[in-house]
Amino acid sequence: MHGKEFRRSIYVQVRRSRPLAVLDTFDLPRMDPNCTGRASSTVAPQALMLMNSNFVITQARYFAGRLQREVPNDLAAQVALAWKIAFAETAPADEIALAVRFVQKQKEQFQQQKTAKKKEKKTDLKTEQAKHELAALASFCQALLSSNQFLYVD
Repeated sequence: MHGKEFRRSIYVQVRRSRPLAVLDTFDLPRMDPNCTGRASSTVAPQALMLMNSNFVITQARYFAGRLQREVPNDLAAQVALAWKIAFAETAPADEIALAVRFVQKQKEQFQQQKTAKKKEKKTDLKTEQAKHELAALASFCQALLSSNQFLYVD
């Protein structure tokens, strides 16, 4: 490998009889036995596909749940821990402050969407709050998992 950055990767078994269409976006390697080189590109569809994939969204929810279990009721500590886990470094104070504001705004947005829907049955307020907090934190985790800092290893 050459260059300043190395990209993280997942290895998947691929059968010629059942190709994975998702790999087309990410410079699918040729399945010929004598492939001596592989072209490399970085294009917008790759980032969009990664950012919006069901896999990343699901993993972001699991990540957010883990943060809530490990550091309950402390959003700043949850954000700092998420940064530490994702990037293996301590988050700068200004990044924590920005992330906390982002998560709070996301939570408010989810609450506003809930109140705009009139046909849903009434649920416990505490349960709704917890649901919105988890969804907002999951949005932040999704952003971390889709970031260049996560994808590329220095």
